[in-house]
Amino acid sequence: MNIGLLVSEPEDEIVKKICMGAVKAANDKEVTLVIMPGKKLCSKKGTAKDDDFDYQYNALFDYAKQISFDVILVDIERIGKNVTILRKEAFLNKFKDIPLLTLSEQEGYTCVNQVENEKEHFEQLGYEAVCDAIFYVKNQVLPPAEPNQKFEFNPEPDYKALINIAEIGRKILHRKYESEASYKVVTNIALENGLKDCGIFLYDKKVKNNEKNTWKIPEKIGVKAAIINGKEALFDDGKLETETSEIISLFTRDSNKVLIMGNLFVGDCQLGAMIVDFHKKFLIDNFFDSITGILTGISRLSYLERQLQETREELYDVQEELARDDSVLDHIGDQDYLTGGLNRRGFFAKAYDLLKENFNEGKTAIVAYINMESLKNINDIYGHEEGDRVVKKVADILQKVFDDCIIGRIRGDEFAVIEITDDEDRSEALREEMSVQNTKLFSESKRYINHLQYSICEFSYEENLSLRQMLKETDESLQRIKGNI
Repeated sequence: MNIGLLVSEPEDEIVKKICMGAVKAANDKEVTLVIMPGKKLCSKKGTAKDDDFDYQYNALFDYAKQISFDVILVDIERIGKNVTILRKEAFLNKFKDIPLLTLSEQEGYTCVNQVENEKEHFEQLGYEAVCDAIFYVKNQVLPPAEPNQKFEFNPEPDYKALINIAEIGRKILHRKYESEASYKVVTNIALENGLKDCGIFLYDKKVKNNEKNTWKIPEKIGVKAAIINGKEALFDDGKLETETSEIISLFTRDSNKVLIMGNLFVGDCQLGAMIVDFHKKFLIDNFFDSITGILTGISRLSYLERQLQETREELYDVQEELARDDSVLDHIGDQDYLTGGLNRRGFFAKAYDLLKENFNEGKTAIVAYINMESLKNINDIYGHEEGDRVVKKVADILQKVFDDCIIGRIRGDEFAVIEITDDEDRSEALREEMSVQNTKLFSESKRYINHLQYSICEFSYEENLSLRQMLKETDESLQRIKGNI
């Protein structure tokens, strides 16, 4: 049986006691328990007073909806300490499809048996909650209260926790690793500290989570490193991703575990999650947050290095295209010397500004490549003067078709176009108009064939979608068209 325990923060002395009681019960009853410390609920996401990014920590609770828990326990008194009753109810209603018990009275919801153990009240409450959850799932009613238990919790001294944090930081943050290798260092450290289960999971792209963009958990998540039952996890065919809803079951297929889960985020973006064997040192103030903070740091570095590599590739592409450009004049200024419109440099400058200012949620970028496939033959047979006239003619046609778009002659025989729109039919209308104009151009030429090959692609907004990626896909589409004609 899998039980989720939603609590606020390990720094709370009451939460520590509840967790220790719940852990004892999970071990005694041989069930899986996942502790999810998601901080206190915020009355409103992303407000200036949320300096601790509590609304980002709250995202950890969203995983509880996705993971296949048999029952969820919620310490609503401490999670909802700073919000209204209606806000608490709205939070609990998110789990309406999952059996749920609260640790304190909340009108409209089933509460676990309250305990009378004054000396170890909250430890007994945590123990009682897990025992009640097991019985409730099987019988849909609460059992008689559990007898009082004896609890032994001898927390490690804080200085030992600080030594652990310093050691992890030294091994990870001061070295340069090959791609993804730093994550395996983390799982190796977990092994060295006696933990048999540890997993680091990251999304391929950062996921926005703020007042305007409430996040939706992606269906898939990447497995950066994982040890299960003390061994490095191996996946079929080297597959390094899994269903996000299955990240707990990866560890619990063969045996019951007590795990703790933390989410990784930076700013208002969710990056992924960490899951690890529960250890009493995780209840030391700020220890678990420090671990997830270090992981967030190396995750952030990984994202930045990937973006840097993409930027390098884009610069290499620009350098290559400049070297292939047949007009030295096009390297100076923004204007194409022949058509009077934008040259390559001008097009890219305008395109980048357009994307930065106007490409956002709900908008679509339309990118087109137009190739004058006959220009070389015209130049060879009829001379460059005739070729220049044809280029000007094509530029005039494109100006009519792509009115209000950014158009540039990026090579001697090739034009590029970009537009940002919210018109769903815009790209199809442009294709139809290009077909009409292309037919006219073809029929007007008496001495030679003057025909355009073109590709018009559309791209929905994504935070990490670059101009280079859009141009690359459009160019590949054009090459496929050329190959089929």
